[in-house]
Amino acid sequence: MQDDPGRVVVSYDSGDALATTHESQGSDMGMKGGLLGFEADDIRLLDPDKYLAEAGIELSFRVCDTGIHLPNLYLVHMQRGDVEMELHAVSTGGGMIEIIRINDVPVSIKGDRQEEFRKIRLSPVLPIHSRDPVEVPFKSCSQMIRYNKKENLSAWELATAYESIRGNISREEVFQRMHELYAVMRGSIDAGLNGTRHKDRILGEQSARYKKSMEAGALAGGEVIHKITLYISAIMEVKSSMGIIVAAPTAGSCGTFPGVVIAVADSLKLTDEQVVKALLAGSLTGLFIATSSTFSAEIGGCQAECGSGAGMAAAAIAWIMGGKVEQCMAASSLALQNSLGMICDPIAARVEAPCLGRNISSALNALSSANMALAGYEHLIPLDEVIETMDRVGKSMPHELRCTALGGLSITPSAKEIQRKLESKIAKET
Repeated sequence: MQDDPGRVVVSYDSGDALATTHESQGSDMGMKGGLLGFEADDIRLLDPDKYLAEAGIELSFRVCDTGIHLPNLYLVHMQRGDVEMELHAVSTGGGMIEIIRINDVPVSIKGDRQEEFRKIRLSPVLPIHSRDPVEVPFKSCSQMIRYNKKENLSAWELATAYESIRGNISREEVFQRMHELYAVMRGSIDAGLNGTRHKDRILGEQSARYKKSMEAGALAGGEVIHKITLYISAIMEVKSSMGIIVAAPTAGSCGTFPGVVIAVADSLKLTDEQVVKALLAGSLTGLFIATSSTFSAEIGGCQAECGSGAGMAAAAIAWIMGGKVEQCMAASSLALQNSLGMICDPIAARVEAPCLGRNISSALNALSSANMALAGYEHLIPLDEVIETMDRVGKSMPHELRCTALGGLSITPSAKEIQRKLESKIAKET
């Protein structure tokens, strides 16, 4: 559309989770920001409508029977005078989008490399671009173990090698990129502990209450458990107040992986460099899930989000405690086994509850799984097979239990009353 999309209509299929969550979970806001060319951390995203008006972009959303039955489908129609374009895209989890059709032409555009469509050059948007053709040293845990027999690398070094080869960048640059993500994660914790406010959310500042009770000695558990709960609560509150977080692996599960890793690291007084290495070690599990399954709750339930976060965190903790690659992967296997069947049923269609509790319980699952692996517990089922099982179980879940807000806790009388009060409050303020 040459930088002028004109009139834009975004359609969501009535049978898809986006039909009930597109507004409350920020999909519409993301579409607005994308049309305006805003980055994900642009403060203008909090109030994009006035910028759309200034840009002369007429945008509307509708829920209908698109006739295309794909999870997380965005059907986008653009028209400016006689020029019309239509694209189909799907959300693949963690803020990732794949464009699968432009007009009548099937495509696969993931934003990880330069693309051309009818002589129009599209620039990549991901922070690390894939080389073309894509080249990676391994795609599964079993392949990685075989690869490492010759290389003899630690878990964090394997993750660094993977990203270096995939993106055709130096290992030093990979480390620096993860250091930058760690800085955002740490900033989210600090921001959450300093207090957050947002009108469109269910929960208040839970972390402040926890900190007060913790300091009064009114809670059971040791230092690391308290830090885990506090840090995850802080991150989730920043997310719910539209602050800046790292979707690791998703917004709904953004607390588990960074929260538990940084909490354990702080309890052990590790350096920033050691924390970055731990995050890299944990990301190995993430790349196996991304390759063979999904991070999307709309496809796999909360096991794909908080479960994946637990698997990543377990590997990271095992590495922190001196675990070998095989022990890190065993820890991931155990954590994912413990997460199978976890449903996604957001109250009032917001990513707050029971998301907060599931992030915290998933973190404690990760901690226990890492300890079990380090102590020599048998994980029995290899990580690759657990990921395949997670994918199969997720796809067999009823549609209502995959982030549609149409089942589980979402449809209890109390949840409906919370939603009614929240929508009434927002309507009055508007």
